[in-house]
Amino acid sequence: MDPLQLTPMLRHYVELKAAHPERVLLYRLGDFFECFFEDAIELSRVLELTLTGKEGGKAIGRVPMAGIPHHAAERYCADLIRRGYSVALCDQLETTPTKGALLKRDITRVLTPGTVLEEGMLRARRNNWLAAVVVEAAKGTQPFRWGLAHADVSTGDVQVIEQTGSAGLHQQLSQLEAAELVWAAPPEESAVPAWCPQGLRLTPMATTPFSRPEAEATLQQHYGLANLDGLGLADQPLALRAIGGLLRYLRDTQPLEDDLNVPLEVPQIVHSGDTLIIDAQTRRNLELTSTQRDGQLQGSLLWAIDRTLTAMGGRCLRRWLEAPLMDRRQIEQRQAPVPAMPEPVIWWRSPMDSSGCPSWPGASTLASTIVTPTGCRLSAHRIRPWRSWRKRCAMP
Repeated sequence: MDPLQLTPMLRHYVELKAAHPERVLLYRLGDFFECFFEDAIELSRVLELTLTGKEGGKAIGRVPMAGIPHHAAERYCADLIRRGYSVALCDQLETTPTKGALLKRDITRVLTPGTVLEEGMLRARRNNWLAAVVVEAAKGTQPFRWGLAHADVSTGDVQVIEQTGSAGLHQQLSQLEAAELVWAAPPEESAVPAWCPQGLRLTPMATTPFSRPEAEATLQQHYGLANLDGLGLADQPLALRAIGGLLRYLRDTQPLEDDLNVPLEVPQIVHSGDTLIIDAQTRRNLELTSTQRDGQLQGSLLWAIDRTLTAMGGRCLRRWLEAPLMDRRQIEQRQAPVPAMPEPVIWWRSPMDSSGCPSWPGASTLASTIVTPTGCRLSAHRIRPWRSWRKRCAMP
């Protein structure tokens, strides 16, 4: 099909689709987000939408078209994300077009399973990890090495780890249960690597952002650092490259932003032996977070002991249960505040119950451009109680 034979609007759609061939492209037309050609056929099948058509040009005829109302885009996109799709949203950038020209439109968001910020697309009581990995194959006496970085963009948590052995990487990824894994795929690599757990969403990426110079530059730009000495990653080059590639991927999903506007904490280094690695079969047998029979939370150990009142408390308990500490000093440090808990202390007074505080202190949604009026109003209630709570607990 010759693009020059298409109408100007469809020609623009094809150009944008060529830049995002692996994603469903939703193109804003009036009150609807529309898609065309193969995307329209796929969308109508997956979301059970009516497949219609649109005139593509005199030499082309009608082309398949399917669409969703723009006010319901989040709900439909959430359904696509849950099914493992990535979505590129092309929105209108002006209200009145220049005379004789198309209304200006461009990609404003790229939604992937690991980069969503919208509350309707997240599970409140578990982290939505975006992971990135860099591997070096075994050579001679040098073992297989890997560096892994994972971040929850909705809370700002970031962790990095570097170890040896493909079995260890497989176990770490199985335990993490990331929503999406980005990796520097070699050009000749087409099959799913042996170290990747079955069912994990794998997103290949160019190797350049994972190179050490590029990764260092990305880290310095993101955290506003003159050098990386304070991060402690000098002796973990693969972990450094992994977090650099992850930050670059996040930046690429916000095409119209000059810089990443999702605040992330400084990477926390996880050392070998800090926590117990529990393999997938053992987790299933112990029913830590889901039952063996039907894979549901109800009936699991987490379900039985979770009495947390906030979503961030629920996420913390899940992390502790999935990766128990092995260092005695850290265990005792975690247990130290427990005797003070039964004290009848009012930690804060607020018109809103603590259970209504979903993801603080991450505040990533507030810091991003995706903020609703309701979200702003609720945030005004949350900030003061959170500060009071930190002060009462002598938290940093």
